[in-house]
Amino acid sequence: MLKRHSFPFHTNLFRGLRALWVRLPKSVRHEFWTLAGTRWQSTYARARIAKPAARREANPTDPIVVAGLFSTANGIGEGARNTYRALKAAGLDPIAVDLSEPFAPIDVKTDILCQQMPDSEQGTLILQLNGPETMSALQHLGMEFERNWFTIGYWAWELPVFPAQWDDAFPYLSEIWTISEFSASAIKQHPKAPPVEVFGHAISTPTKLHQSRQKFGWKDQEFVFLTMADSMSSLERKNPFSAIRAFKSAFAHDPRYRLVVKTRNLNRHALARDDLNAAIGDNPNIQLFDESLSEEDIWLLINSADAFVSLHRSEGFGLVLAEAMALGKPVICTDWSGNMDFTTNDTAALVASTLVNCKDKYGVYRDLNTKWAHADEQMAAELMKKVSGNKEFRTNLAARAKERIVEVADVRKIGAQMSDRLSLLASARFAPDI
Repeated sequence: MLKRHSFPFHTNLFRGLRALWVRLPKSVRHEFWTLAGTRWQSTYARARIAKPAARREANPTDPIVVAGLFSTANGIGEGARNTYRALKAAGLDPIAVDLSEPFAPIDVKTDILCQQMPDSEQGTLILQLNGPETMSALQHLGMEFERNWFTIGYWAWELPVFPAQWDDAFPYLSEIWTISEFSASAIKQHPKAPPVEVFGHAISTPTKLHQSRQKFGWKDQEFVFLTMADSMSSLERKNPFSAIRAFKSAFAHDPRYRLVVKTRNLNRHALARDDLNAAIGDNPNIQLFDESLSEEDIWLLINSADAFVSLHRSEGFGLVLAEAMALGKPVICTDWSGNMDFTTNDTAALVASTLVNCKDKYGVYRDLNTKWAHADEQMAAELMKKVSGNKEFRTNLAARAKERIVEVADVRKIGAQMSDRLSLLASARFAPDI
């Protein structure tokens, strides 16, 4: 297991050599690294990253930092914002450090005050990025050799196998948090994985909710189904194509029904954009809406729809599903992967699926030795008809869905669970294998 490092001789030697190094002329240092090449540059950069503490110190003045994509409108960014709010709801005082600029698009404005990474020698860092970004993020945060922080990698993963090369991050993490039992099962497959804890996304709905169908061009008399996908997360995985085919099968061109396909980043993936446009074709009651929205407008969009549809092939958690349920919207979704932590036959209209080989034509997921789901599109079409045509059914389903999210994903409950874990890590009861 991970050991808490305490190497005063090596630290002093490192600092001494570093002091000598920075005295050399920049031209000499530049020439050295040019001759050394990228491999040695990478090796040196990794050697400078601090190894994690094996236990969390009990000092109440040590900072707790949540570092993540606070200014990015994707699931990982929303996860970081939710983690921060959960810890605040639990009475803690976390510091938010925004990593959007070096790692992702800046396309959302958050109401969370973000600060610089504190220069404390020790503390607790919750790094809400995935394995491939871990080392670069720690370098960016200045987590160098002499630091002694308890470092938690808060990961999201969407396939049932451990992701290739994510284990490169293990030496820099004290433990891993992840978003579902499905994700945890994949991560725990690795024999050298640090301790893994599950904390589902905390769902915090806005205090003021309203609808504005006119804002999105929807008529009051239409029944609006909403599905969402980000091309950066693979349209093959999010699979709006099945939702489109199921909708066409159920309603054809009937103007009383509308399917809204909300996407992001289609401009980055021309093939995905073309495929989506071809799938929609000339159907006048399917609306493609490709835009990054503010947090407020995302909630407004979901709340203005009548039902949410996700015929995904796999989800690490299914954040938007949970958000729709929290708003009391009936959800139609695939009966497989991370969402099964909170979607049941009582709380969602589950669509039966079969497991098929994982083939992603858009190249985001490349492990061909695993499976993901293909939802029964005809069953989905029948459930769309039932949800839209049976008011009593959808009302009862939506009410149970809302109760379920309060039960398992309320921001105060998740915050309390996180706080309890952090307290245990700092207590005498916690005995790491050192």
